[in-house]
Amino acid sequence: MKIASRLLAATGFAVVVALTASASTMAQKNQATLRALDKITGRSTDIVVKVGEPVTFGSLRVELKTCYQAPPEEVPESAAFLRIASTQPVAVETMEAVAAKDAPAAAAQNPTLFSGWMYASSPGLNALEHPVYDIWVIRCTAPEPVKLPERVTIPESVEPLYDDMPAGVTETETPPDEDIPID
Repeated sequence: MKIASRLLAATGFAVVVALTASASTMAQKNQATLRALDKITGRSTDIVVKVGEPVTFGSLRVELKTCYQAPPEEVPESAAFLRIASTQPVAVETMEAVAAKDAPAAAAQNPTLFSGWMYASSPGLNALEHPVYDIWVIRCTAPEPVKLPERVTIPESVEPLYDDMPAGVTETETPPDEDIPID
């Protein structure tokens, strides 16, 4: 038993050291793709979560704090710091009976079920423990860039749309005869 726990601790330490060493080369992204599994129906859903914009999945509220993605030339890895809370009150989530006088206080509390780092390469390392849902990280991404409209080209035969001369001033080919003082 001691050997297994030491081996597990050494493996965990090696993973932390490896991730810390490569963390300096990981790029910070502002959205993550998560996969959520409803254990009751067996249906899995991909969820795109942006940093600071919570998403609700079933009775869970998922909030992405930060997300890192390894560059393409390195071993694929994504690490996301997530905060997952229940949208149900504590009493409903834990299925405890609550006295009528304590119901308003219990309804105001939405428990945090998970707060920590999840890694795409090892989803079981730090997982959400929930009786109905499983959530794990697939990848970290940046949103698609906004596509600008096509550039308008003006045929050369058309006169310019604007002039760089002030209004009321005409362009002459000869310089003025005398210097005009500027106030």
